[in-house]
Amino acid sequence: METMENARGWSRLLVVACSAVLVAAPACVAPEGGEDDSIDTVSLGYTVPAKGTATTLDVATWNLEWFGDTSRGPSNDTLQRQNAFDVISGADMDLWGVQEIVSVSQWNTLKSSLTGYAGVLSNDSIVTSGASYYTTSEQKLGLLYKTSIATLQSARVILTSSDYDFAGRPPLEVKLSVSLNGTTENVVVIVLHMKALADSASYQRRLAASSALKSYLDSTYPTQKVFVIGDYNDDLDGSISGNPTPYANFLNDAADYKFPTKALTDAGISSTASGGATLDHHLVTNELALALVPGSVEAYKVGTFIPSYSSTTSDHYPILSRYTWAAAKPAQVVLNEICANEPGSSTAGEFVELVNIGGQPATLDGWTIADASSMRHTFAAGTTLGPGKSIVVFGTAAAIPAGTPNAIASSTSNLGFANGGDAVYLRDAQGATKDSFSYPASLAATDAVSMNRSPDAAESATFVLHTTLAAAASSPGTRVTGAAF
Repeated sequence: METMENARGWSRLLVVACSAVLVAAPACVAPEGGEDDSIDTVSLGYTVPAKGTATTLDVATWNLEWFGDTSRGPSNDTLQRQNAFDVISGADMDLWGVQEIVSVSQWNTLKSSLTGYAGVLSNDSIVTSGASYYTTSEQKLGLLYKTSIATLQSARVILTSSDYDFAGRPPLEVKLSVSLNGTTENVVVIVLHMKALADSASYQRRLAASSALKSYLDSTYPTQKVFVIGDYNDDLDGSISGNPTPYANFLNDAADYKFPTKALTDAGISSTASGGATLDHHLVTNELALALVPGSVEAYKVGTFIPSYSSTTSDHYPILSRYTWAAAKPAQVVLNEICANEPGSSTAGEFVELVNIGGQPATLDGWTIADASSMRHTFAAGTTLGPGKSIVVFGTAAAIPAGTPNAIASSTSNLGFANGGDAVYLRDAQGATKDSFSYPASLAATDAVSMNRSPDAAESATFVLHTTLAAAASSPGTRVTGAAF
């Protein structure tokens, strides 16, 4: 938020008896804080035209100015919430990243009124570390998503070590499984609210937060579909402070990142009701950049449909973008991690981790794992590996560490990879090589230290010692960070 309006409108309220019959609109609403308790009110129900489509992934971000805090935002909670309902339900976008949510009860009422949507707020109990960084009385971050296409996998607050630089509002990271057009893929949505104001100190905090964010994305999600949406509180062609934009680090890495909202900056389109710079943005990783629907980026000027919008609803406009969601690419199973030098002296502890980096399930019936000297494992009939999932083959069942996900024993009870250098082959049932890796002695020189793709589970990658990627010596069945596949 940059400014607050002084005038707070009541233009959308009609004094009626609760038994009155009006056009399709929410039912009579009990008075809440900031209203005249002597009357009952009912929404007139403004029509906001749809912007989402049935075949695209439709993404929006919206700063809902001090939502539910009448002392600093719009003075009528019910009116603000009902306007928000009209915009969100009318625009028909699939994902909504929202900022400045103060009242949890207002949020819950809005969320429950939106048919077909679920949502998460940054201090919800399901959000890892959320309650530690977000109190009930301060501005919070949220995400709404259509349950018809998205399933919540996890939610957490990230970059908490940079809490100060993020103005006490560390980003909310939500992982979703999105199913659309017969294709299911995982996406990461990060909602943020950067430090406001044009003074030098605030600019430096945005600059530091941007650096921390990029380092996090570079190392954590080098190959994933990631949206970073929210109130960036600065523009992309130059800072509101007169300095270079604090987001030049992303703009200069065009191979990995794209700001779809750069189109708004270039066109001089403000994202706020008061005009000026483009402060609200969408950032995507390169895995999403080519899917952007041309011409879909928009600062949705919903004040056209909501009377007295800037005083009753928000000082920011919703920012929209849409993405094609084509059929998933075929299954592609790769060697991701190999432990050739077992812990101790028992070769039973050797293992091979496979990951399906494709978009469809892989059938592994009759597939084999071999080294340069012999076949070491044949997968049983009925073995499948889902997209984005892993399976680990150990020398014997007794050697599988407790808790290792989706682990099996080799069919020969022996992998027998050579420490002095060897080759590992993954072949299908017809004997065609699907993946292979010839490793030198240097990658098998230390007990229990595996070799791992770098980047982890990436299609184009080299193998390095696991200890160069993480403190752990190995990570069978999980990502190199220990996170689940």
